[in-house]
Amino acid sequence: MDRASYLKLLRADTERLLAVGGGRLDRPVPTCPRWSVERLAGHVGRVHRNAAAWLRAGRHTEIPPAPAGAAVLPWVRDGLDELTEAVQAADPNGEEQTFAGPQPASFWVRRMAVETALHRIDAELAAGVGTTPVETALAVEGIDELFGVLLPFRALGGADGAGSLPRSGRTMHLHATDPAVEGEWTIIFTADGPTLGHPRAAGDVTVRGRASDLLLLLWNRASLGHFDVSGDAALLTRWRDEVRI
Repeated sequence: MDRASYLKLLRADTERLLAVGGGRLDRPVPTCPRWSVERLAGHVGRVHRNAAAWLRAGRHTEIPPAPAGAAVLPWVRDGLDELTEAVQAADPNGEEQTFAGPQPASFWVRRMAVETALHRIDAELAAGVGTTPVETALAVEGIDELFGVLLPFRALGGADGAGSLPRSGRTMHLHATDPAVEGEWTIIFTADGPTLGHPRAAGDVTVRGRASDLLLLLWNRASLGHFDVSGDAALLTRWRDEVRI
């Protein structure tokens, strides 16, 4: 995906989140325990501003708390505009400084596009309006990001997010079934945390489903009924019970 495509999805998902959550700010978010829709929106506004600060200054910056009540809605839009400007001003071919060290260009806009899509799903679930899938190409990249950047970073920091998952080489194979999509991942549960093996290697458990559903499964936002599961399903259940990213 290119930068313009990330930005288009980022804006669409932000606007959808605000549209479904705007009149329901006090509702609980079932996928984010103890959060209301108001807090969810505020979180999105803060992470957008934080990403913009990384792009401008190359480091983490403290972001003020979100305003309360309906004032959070225009505040989120302002943060999206700030992020968009920072993305467009960044070198499209240069490295970007991140919490996980230097990363290729478009790291931050991809990170924000994935996070915002997930939180848009959260808002839809809270509002009870029915969810729409994450765009397929973004979902594939989101799975790549999870195993290529996020979990390795957590492991280096001593907090791999993997709870008490097996550490003895057991494997989970994911296969995206979307037409014309190349999406396969084999995750090996090692002593150092989950790592990627050969994408087409067999797994102790194999999970087949759409890329969007697989991404939501990995982030604990999808039920097992969406998937064709073969092998040791208990390993998949342990992922859902233990992994917190």
